[in-house]
Amino acid sequence: MQAAGGMPPRGDAARWRQVALLAVAASLGHRGARPSLAAALQSLDHPVEAGRALAAAPDDDPWTRWWAVLAVGQGEGAEGLDRALASARPVAPEGPDGRDVARRLDDLAAELAALRGQGGEARFALLGHRATPERRVLLAGRSSAAFIVDPSWDALSLVRLAPSDGPSMSGSAHHSLDEVIALVRQGQSGQGRPVPGDAPSPADPQVMLELLRSDSGSRDRALASLAEEVREERARLAERQEALDDEWGEIQAEKARLRTLAQGLLEKQQAGGVTTPTSAAEAAELLGLGPRPDAVEVERAWRRAVARCHPDRTAELHPELQKRAADMTVALNAAREILLAATPSRPPRQGGRTRATRPG
Repeated sequence: MQAAGGMPPRGDAARWRQVALLAVAASLGHRGARPSLAAALQSLDHPVEAGRALAAAPDDDPWTRWWAVLAVGQGEGAEGLDRALASARPVAPEGPDGRDVARRLDDLAAELAALRGQGGEARFALLGHRATPERRVLLAGRSSAAFIVDPSWDALSLVRLAPSDGPSMSGSAHHSLDEVIALVRQGQSGQGRPVPGDAPSPADPQVMLELLRSDSGSRDRALASLAEEVREERARLAERQEALDDEWGEIQAEKARLRTLAQGLLEKQQAGGVTTPTSAAEAAELLGLGPRPDAVEVERAWRRAVARCHPDRTAELHPELQKRAADMTVALNAAREILLAATPSRPPRQGGRTRATRPG
């Protein structure tokens, strides 16, 4: 049991090895081996063999009920699943495992109701989408059950349950059924997993027998190779983490520098203020003009300067900068009036045209 591990591992070869170990443990009388053996067989899409393993499983193990329901739904489809679920849910939960299984059974019932168009708060994850030979979609529910469904434009009909990876499958189930249907309409394939066929396949014991006959030295060499790969990967991850830490430190230092610079600029601007001109020389200096500008030059410089202070350009700036822009507009207007009053004549109004006069 210790060598077999917990929930089904990744990869068919590792799962067949787990089946072999759990089958040996079950034959030696280990009570907890049969529900785990059923889970491993069910993950390989062999519900008939999973049901046989559960036939002699302890009735007081809540996981026996859970894997029995999934095995029936995986082999017989929706009709058998309804019967199995109806007989399993009334059992009163006892202990943490019993409460966990009872919650999963309730979630499974809600997921089946949602697939039948009866509403509810069921949540799903899109695992895969197959176009041929029959269009099928693979879903995972919050219960950790997996579903093979037949999609239409506005509904998903259950074909049968699919192999489950165990409780870990519930972690990504965040979409409502309507959201899943919308993703399917768009041709999304979710996690891109292959969608199993409409019927499970019989188990091939030859795979398990080969694993039992495998040379222990070969297994040790494979484990040593795997350990070396893990060590190298950890070293790469450590190097990457160190580089990320350095980058993060540089980012934080740059942010601190920018905050200091921004604060200094703000304080400088607040201290400087804007002085309204009182003489023609101050007005000309504010508008960037020479000592004796004509009216056209004054108007042109005023329009160019006041446009930079327009509220549309300062709307997203700091409130202090907005106030400074408003004060600058007042100062520019005063400078314009002072300089226009000092010129012999004002320029024509904006948009107007000068009329030519005839002699005599």
